[in-house]
Amino acid sequence: MSAASSPSACRLWLGRPGMGVLVAVLAAVLLGGIEPAASRADGQLPPVALQCRLDGGPWRDCLMRIESIGQRWSLVVGREQVWFEHDGRGLVRMLRGGRGWVPVQPHWSADTALCWDGICAKGEIPLD
Repeated sequence: MSAASSPSACRLWLGRPGMGVLVAVLAAVLLGGIEPAASRADGQLPPVALQCRLDGGPWRDCLMRIESIGQRWSLVVGREQVWFEHDGRGLVRMLRGGRGWVPVQPHWSADTALCWDGICAKGEIPLD
């Protein structure tokens, strides 16, 4: 057994930041748990893991579900799902809880998060 394939070398490699997540994602893809976007029958992209903040609260893990990139998406934060629509002309509206659709103004925050009137997300946000 070479030093590169020894159990201690594997622990060192897997112990690097992000490697555990990478291995889990690769295993899910290989076992069929995650479909590549091009093969999805419904045309939707797979969910994107982000960090979200609601109304100035703490940053939390969340998922962005994309129905149509740049047009219709939602953020799932805990048990809450917030829906967004972009009309292609600059108007974005948001549906949160039972409040009905309201227009929101997207902007980038100082900490590089994309925000819509109190809802912020940061990470690898697919913009188009």
